[in-house]
Amino acid sequence: MLSLIKRYHPLTGQPLKMDETYWELAPCEALRPYIRCYWGTLRPVAACPQPEGGLVIPDTCMDIIFDIDYTNNRYTSAFCTLDERSYRTGGSEASGPLTATFAIRFYAWTASLFAHWDFTGSKNSCFDPEEMFGPLVRRLQPILFAEETLMGKLSVAEAFLLSCLDSLRPDAGLLNAVHYLLSNSGRARIADLSGYTALSERRLERLFQTHMGVSPKSFASLVRYQLLWQELAGDPTFSALDAVAKYGYTDQAHLLNDFKRRHLMTPTEALRFAGLLKAK
Repeated sequence: MLSLIKRYHPLTGQPLKMDETYWELAPCEALRPYIRCYWGTLRPVAACPQPEGGLVIPDTCMDIIFDIDYTNNRYTSAFCTLDERSYRTGGSEASGPLTATFAIRFYAWTASLFAHWDFTGSKNSCFDPEEMFGPLVRRLQPILFAEETLMGKLSVAEAFLLSCLDSLRPDAGLLNAVHYLLSNSGRARIADLSGYTALSERRLERLFQTHMGVSPKSFASLVRYQLLWQELAGDPTFSALDAVAKYGYTDQAHLLNDFKRRHLMTPTEALRFAGLLKAK
């Protein structure tokens, strides 16, 4: 499983964003094949006006999110499944209570290992995390208010997740299929996956639905988009013409239209929004 994350690093729509309201921390070595990162506020912060809002893009991950309201002594939680589309998060013109956020971001193919839940039909949705991550949620509930820092919450969550490792049973067929998709830039027909994994197309469809909530074809398309965004964001010499061939697009217009469909922006707009391209 470690080989998967060595070649694949899912990005958000604002990969440079790191401040007191959003910070990412890497998991320990043993959990890196399963957890993309922990994220949240470094400590409780008073909600400030944010007129512009943000952008959530398909990052091929799933998140358990806790929002803790220290002013009113309450919290909300959500488990966000695999998203196929981007959406803007609403800005705020007013200040708010003292709050903190703590979240665990799983890779799409690892969340089900800790959930023991059938993800069929769950894409583009949010659920009560206690439905599928009951033991983890119950372990975290007592410390959500007591541990105010991101590191404090992380240490408790990580200890619990580490205790689960011996009981995990990854599906070799699913991992082989994901490996093939990542190795081929998301360019694969289900017949190719079937040949590589020695699993029937029907079995592959069922595996992807059960563990990720999407079809192999849909996941391949998401991987292609995410790899394109990673290259666009990380390579100053990025060439759309070269990417057409690399990612199997018909032509440059096909690439640009597909990217905008996923990201809600053109590549130039996306780079500017992410702070990776200065406005002229």
